[in-house]
Parts: sequence; structure tokens; C-alpha cells
Amino acid sequence: MKMMQKLLQKLKTATVIVLISVFVLLSSGWTSTAVAQSPMGDVVTGYVSKVNVADLGRAIDFYHGILGMEWDHSQNTDRWTEFFYPNLPDTTIGVYEGQPTGTGEAALTLVVEDIFFASEFLMSQGIEVSPIQDVGGGLLLAFFKDFDGNSLTLREKKW
Repeated sequence: MKMMQKLLQKLKTATVIVLISVFVLLSSGWTSTAVAQSPMGDVVTGYVSKVNVADLGRAIDFYHGILGMEWDHSQNTDRWTEFFYPNLPDTTIGVYEGQPTGTGEAALTLVVEDIFFASEFLMSQGIEVSPIQDVGGGLLLAFFKDFDGNSLTLREKKW
């Protein structure tokens, strides 16, 4: 229980990096230079990334119960809800109950302080997590999926 509380605290203070948003920007032809020069940089205040799921209740258990994200009850419909971390209220994951598609090569990424702890916690919850990979430059990654095959990543950057 203490391990779970520690992870939830760390996840709540972690920065959520949403690779899907970057993927969408890059696939639309934008580059970092174009984003910096675009007026959109002045009007965008956050991100909502959507994932499709087969069972909204099961998704709530995963994103709220296991990942410890806050559940935004004001955004509920019978097929949609959103989750966020309190320190990032304008960066959310929207969950839509429909035909699950999985996220393929794109992945929602959770930045964590201790990837080994986070990985062990997820595995203790029955979530299959890839071996932790050192991809260079002090960057560690581990991959896992929600109950509908949507890809998520744990990311730790050792400075």
C-alpha cells in the first residue's frame, strides 16, 4: 500500500508528455520552427489526447485507479470522460467508449522520477511492462498498454 501511495504521489507530480500531440503536429507538416512562429503557440493552453476503449468503467479503473489521475467528472457523458494530474489541469487524456483502436506507434507518455519503482508498481497491478530501456543521453523508457491496447510509456530522464 505504501508503494502504491508513493507511486501515486510521484505520478501526480510528474509531467505528462503527450507524444500523440507531437505526432499529430509533425504529421501535419509542422516543425518546431513553424510552431514557434505560429500564432497557435499563443492560444493553445493545453492538450486533450483521446484514446478509444471498449469499456468506460474499466478505463476509469485503469486511468484513475491504477495511474492515479484525477477523474474530471464535469466532462462525463455516457461514452466520454477525461483524466488529468492536478499540477497539469489543461493536459488531459480523454477516454471515449467506442471501437478500440489502440494507439499503434504513438504513445501517451508519463514522465516519472523513478522508472524502476513505477514499472514495479504497474507490474504488481497485473500490467505487463516492457524491460526498461536506456536509449542514451540518460533517457530511460518502459512501455505498457491499457486494457484496450492503447500504448503508454514511462519516461525517466537522468540529468
